[in-house]
Amino acid sequence: MSIATVSKKFVWVVAVLSLGLASNAFAEAKVAVVDFNRLLNEWTVTKNTMTTLQNEFIPRKRDLEAKEKDLQTKADRLQRDSAVMSETERNGLQKELAKGQRDLKSQADTMSEDFEARRNEEGAKLQGQLVGEVQNYAKTNAYDIVLSSNVAVYVKDTFDITAQVLTYLQAHAPEAKPAASGKAPDAKPAPAGKK
Repeated sequence: MSIATVSKKFVWVVAVLSLGLASNAFAEAKVAVVDFNRLLNEWTVTKNTMTTLQNEFIPRKRDLEAKEKDLQTKADRLQRDSAVMSETERNGLQKELAKGQRDLKSQADTMSEDFEARRNEEGAKLQGQLVGEVQNYAKTNAYDIVLSSNVAVYVKDTFDITAQVLTYLQAHAPEAKPAASGKAPDAKPAPAGKK
């Protein structure tokens, strides 16, 4: 036997043994998968944050609704009384309506953009919190690897711990924090299990 043949056989033996050891080590690793979208959508903290965020924009929404009602009243008046109005008065009211509608649309667009910006800001904070909470759950329960379900092509149901993590999250949910407006939530949520 030549040295080259012995070397090739040795390399194959080492490779096979390495694969066997690696597969044994991987088989002993505690691996799980979570659906972060489901966690984010069903987490009490997310729901409380979104409710608080919507409440933050209620005054602006009411203001827009009042302006819209005022414009509708003016439009009704123009339609009803245009025959008896002077041309100057009719033209003035038409200009006022056109300007009011432009202003209303501009304010509505601005409010919508502001809401989206705040929602994205709060969403980013929530995602960071959620990752931290999933890491805490994984450490507490001795998981070696926890993956997001969107990176796996296929996962057996036995590896999906989304429901368990969601139960953990609900049990360890921090008190609802008001959004950046500084307003307190209307009511404290009842402690888990009590009503």
